Amino acid sequence: MKIVFSIVLLAASAGLLGSGSLVRAADPLQSDPGHHKSEFENPYFRVDRGFFGPGEIAADFFDAEAVVIVALTPMRMRLHLPDGKFVDPPPVAAGAAIWAPAGRIRPQNLLDQRIEFVIVMPRGTNGASARVGADPLTVDADHWKVEVDNEAVRALRYRGEPHGRGLMHGHPAHVVVFLTNTKTLVHKPAGSPFYAVDKAGSVISVSAGEHAPENLFDEPVETIVVERK
Repeated sequence: MKIVFSIVLLAASAGLLGSGSLVRAADPLQSDPGHHKSEFENPYFRVDRGFFGPGEIAADFFDAEAVVIVALTPMRMRLHLPDGKFVDPPPVAAGAAIWAPAGRIRPQNLLDQRIEFVIVMPRGTNGASARVGADPLTVDADHWKVEVDNEAVRALRYRGEPHGRGLMHGHPAHVVVFLTNTKTLVHKPAGSPFYAVDKAGSVISVSAGEHAPENLFDEPVETIVVERK
């Protein structure tokens, strides 16, 4: 959580944080399509993917929303501001999930390698879908921990040991970002289990429901799950 607070404090001191009256005029998908692409959008989330080559900078300024960023590679960014100043948030490790505040920015990759990240934006005004089943933090704390928790979203890290099976739990409608390749036997409260195979770096939308994941690999698996509040 130290990284999240550092980013917020840096952004606030530089005047980066947006306000409720700010008009969102420049969407990164339109202003910087060479570094942003859409994954999907539904009533609860919009999910984009960001990617910058070594040293690359966004084509123009855009109005970033407050989001969860899941780093698929190590990241070290410079956020250029419209007044000519810039903010250098702390480096972010591969696999980290952080909360980034809203603001008008022009990001630049400060690394000499390509970076890639998933951007999860809360959507809608009616809150989350209803949770189905028990909270995973309550019933299966050995496999789950909190990465981001605020008034808008909760981002959880799931880590499954080799050939391990988690306990039955539930989520509201949510987004899953896969940090490793996974091959999972998904157990449900009723009915037959089913197989799910996903690649590292992929992202999916999942409806509210209960399940108990069983890792079929010989190595640990890891995902980030983002829930809307």
